[in-house]
Amino acid sequence: MKIDKFYVRVVRDGDRYGRDGCLTHEGRPMVEFYDTRHGKGRGQFVQRYYIETILDGSTGGLCLMGGVLDWNLNSDDMRKVREYLTEATK
Repeated sequence: MKIDKFYVRVVRDGDRYGRDGCLTHEGRPMVEFYDTRHGKGRGQFVQRYYIETILDGSTGGLCLMGGVLDWNLNSDDMRKVREYLTEATK
């Protein structure tokens, strides 16, 4: 899923993830955020969270990394991410 400048990816049990897909995920589903303006493929990896953390009932935006002012999602974008994750984990 593409939101603004970010690619949002769900990582499920058994999926490959990490640098060059060197790891195999075991456990609860996660969501990864990539900056599509940098890097190849999905873009530059920014952050990874357990999906339950994102869907914990919170509202508002999300700062993906405090040291990079451009790596923030506003409340509207996060609403779209939460809707996407809700559908993706049914």
